[in-house]
Amino acid sequence: MTDPLVALQARLGHIFARPELLREAVTHPSYLNEHPAAGPHNQRLEFLGDSVLGHLLTTELFHAFPAESEGALSRRRAVLTNGRALAELALGLGLDDALRLGGSENTPEGRNRPSNLEDAFEALIGALYLDAGLEVARSRVLAVYGPLNARLSAGLEADNPKGRLQERVQPVHGNRALRYETVQCGGADHAKEYASTIHLADRLLGAGRGPSKKIAEEAAAREALRNFSAAE
Repeated sequence: MTDPLVALQARLGHIFARPELLREAVTHPSYLNEHPAAGPHNQRLEFLGDSVLGHLLTTELFHAFPAESEGALSRRRAVLTNGRALAELALGLGLDDALRLGGSENTPEGRNRPSNLEDAFEALIGALYLDAGLEVARSRVLAVYGPLNARLSAGLEADNPKGRLQERVQPVHGNRALRYETVQCGGADHAKEYASTIHLADRLLGAGRGPSKKIAEEAAAREALRNFSAAE
């Protein structure tokens, strides 16, 4: 049977010079409950990978759509980085097979949990950046995404509550009027729950919960859209 990490590197198109970074990227916090000497889990790499991914996609979209406003570019980036999109990309890479999980997460459901896949995908990008630098990370990330126009077309047809809310608010209030806040992060490491709110200036528009910050923000945006519709 092929080692899942070997297969993952083949699909990614990059052999890690520092394989410990790859192991860290696929290590869920629950794994360390049973294997405390296994090394760090992937949350720090996820933090880094989120920023690297945002930078890479922002640069690509900026050059690909020179006539678009900041709001339109932000909407496109949101389509490419929402929780659903990242989970789909992770499954395409086979990250579900490579995840190191423990306890109740070490099940088919845990391997396919969108929050676990999303976190691991961002952590993998962080690991790739540390292992090989920004240009290699750019090349591999864009290869994983494939043609951005095709993925944007598919994503724009799907539910994108943050993008739709931005479109409602921007004409009157501008691009920077919405503010998301994470107001709670609780639960065990393997079963985190986030609570987020969204504000327009000092006005609370909506609140939502979810197993990741992105999903909680999307839930808050959906509630804000419902509140807008009810007020009309």
